[in-house]
Order: sequence, then structure tokens, then C-alpha cells
Amino acid sequence: MPGEPAVLGPSQRRDIGLLVVVRGISFVGDGIALVALFLRVAPLGHAWAVAGLAIAGSLPFVVLAPLAGHVVDRVRARPLLVALGLAEALVCAGLALDTGVAAALGLLFALNCLVAFSVPGYTTLAVAIAGPGNAQRAQGPLQAAQGLAMVVGPMLGGLLVGLVGQRWPLGLDAVSFAVAGVGTALVVHDRRPTTPAPGEHVSAFAGIALVARDALLRPLAVDIFAFLATLGMVNVAEVFFVTQTLHGSPLAYGALGASFGAGTVVGSLQAARLSRDERHQAAWLCGTIVAVGLLVGGVSLVENVGEIYPLMVVAGVAVGIANVMAITLFSERAAEHLHGRLFAALGAITTTADVGATVAGGALLSVLAPRTVYLLGGVLATVAAVVFGALAMRAVTRGGGASAV
Repeated sequence: MPGEPAVLGPSQRRDIGLLVVVRGISFVGDGIALVALFLRVAPLGHAWAVAGLAIAGSLPFVVLAPLAGHVVDRVRARPLLVALGLAEALVCAGLALDTGVAAALGLLFALNCLVAFSVPGYTTLAVAIAGPGNAQRAQGPLQAAQGLAMVVGPMLGGLLVGLVGQRWPLGLDAVSFAVAGVGTALVVHDRRPTTPAPGEHVSAFAGIALVARDALLRPLAVDIFAFLATLGMVNVAEVFFVTQTLHGSPLAYGALGASFGAGTVVGSLQAARLSRDERHQAAWLCGTIVAVGLLVGGVSLVENVGEIYPLMVVAGVAVGIANVMAITLFSERAAEHLHGRLFAALGAITTTADVGATVAGGALLSVLAPRTVYLLGGVLATVAAVVFGALAMRAVTRGGGASAV
């Protein structure tokens, strides 16, 4: 019956569990490597190098989104992901060498060009393994693994760089990519290219076009964009707010990220148990985005660091639920042969929001206090979430924007 949780078969559970393990290892490796790279360039005092790392890590997801989605939809998922994992390992091994900043930026850009293909590839493979109506069951543990990696990766990165320098942490990331590639080869299920309907022309931009014309996905995309923009903007302000405004220690600042990551793990796992009725999924997504806006605004009112931790945990739970519901709703509104293009488009939207918000956050901090940035971000996010969430709920109530075929 609709609304009841779907049940995965033994082979499906095995493959989803395998993806959780290999993706979790890869995410941890990425967190370790990111810390090592920033610690490589930051002591040089080149602001352009730090900015270059952010650009090299983000630009491929935007520029390559149409091509990545097109390839993912046209090629069998498992061999593609195995090949990508091994190629990523080779490029990351190059990063582990004692290279200059320019070479590191070029290799990081090349690495993320490959990752731009593997991210929608793994998302579509997980959805295909779970089967129709079961995406929520698959995405819960996968998003939880990513949340756990947010806690473990950076902590290990900082520890390892302090103990053994920058080369070995980057080498570990190369190993994590190789493990992901080999582990994916053990997956039994595969996502094979499906044929569009007779006479249907599917362009590389079909994912973006679907979002633009779907009565539910269109307001949800704007809602998600505003939500991620808020997180990106306050992330820039967070370190100044904690260390300068509240006079917290570096350890207190690091613990905030761990609190948020722990919350996302709980939220992601809980999301897999919630109703899979489309109306309920949309309500959870819109409601959690409103909650994050309110929580961000609430942070601006705290007087000491200790008061932020419970807010960060709850915000993490809300983000974990929102992540699962977003992927589930987007996958179930589109025909299977459009999933790669759709998830690549979603990745481009989220990356654009993050990069734009980071720039905006830096600009705002030049004229506003960190506390004011939190308040402004919370208010703007809440207003956007209420307005576009209401449009999304109206669409799902009316049954508008039927799934693409």
C-alpha cells in the first residue's frame, strides 16, 4: 500500500550495504585529502591558491553536468563506476606527490572532472538497485555514510597531516578511490541504459528542462537552492562567529562540525523509515528546510558556544532528512532513463548555490558582523522556504507536474 515502507530483497540489501561501505570509505578519503590540500597551500599565504582550490573542487560539477548526466544515462553503471574509481585513484596518486600549487590545482580539477561523473552514477545505481518506489530505503544509509564521513574525514586529515605530513593523507585518498572502484565491481545489480519512448529526443540538458517544467520539482529546486545558499553563507561566518564573537577555542569550533555531521547521520537513517507517500515526502522536505532556516536564525541569538551544539545537532537531523527526501522525490518524478541527467542537474544546482553563497558570505562579512550574517541568512532562508515550500505543497496536492516519461 502507498505510504508503507518498501522492503528490499537480500541481494538488494547486500548491494546497498556494499555501496554504503565503498562510498563511506571514499567520502572519508575525500575529507582527509581536502584538509591536506588546504594545509598545503594555506601556509604559502596565497589567497588565490585557496580560492583556486574551491574553484577546482566545484567548477566541474557545474560545467560538466549536462555531459555527465548524458554519459551516465547512456552507459552501464557498474563498469563505468569501476573505471572512474581506478582513474580517480591514479589522479589522486599524482596529488600525493610533492608538487607545486599550480600542479595541485590542475590535478584537483582533473580529479573532480571524474567525480562529476561518478556522483550521479552512484546515485542512479543506488536507485536502480532499490527498484521503483524504494529510493528512500536506499538513500537513507548512503546519506548517513556521507554524514559520518563529514565527522571522521576532516578529523583524521588534521591528525594525519600533523603526524606524517601531507603526502600520506593524499595517498590514502587515492587508495579510497581504488577501493571504491574494486568494491563496485562486486555489486551484483547493474543499471543498464534504457530506451526513451519512440520519437522522444533526449538532449544532454533534459535534466535541467525537466526541473524547469515540473510543477513540483521547480519550486523544490528553488527551495533547495536557497537552503544550500544559507548553509554556504553561514559556513563562511561560522569560524569568525565562534572564535571572535563568542571567544570559543579551535576545538570548540571543530566540534560544531562533528555535531552537525552526527545529526545528519541520525536524520538520514530516520528518513529511510518515514512514509514514502509523495505528499508526505514533500512535506518532510519543505518542513525540514524551514526548520534549518529557523535554527540558523536561532544561532544568531546565542551568547556562548555551548548553546550552539544542540541547534547544530537538530539542524543536522533536518538536513539528513532533507537530503534523502530530495533525492527520492527527484528520482520518482522522472523516467528511469533521465535519472543520470536529473541528478547531474541537481548537483549543478547545489554546487552553484554553495559557491555563490561562499562568495556572498565573504562579501557580507566585510560589512556586517558574523552574528548579523547568521540572522540575515536565517530570515532569508525561512522566507524562501515558506514561499517555495507552499508552492511545492500546492503542486503535490493538485497532482500537478506529472512524472516525466
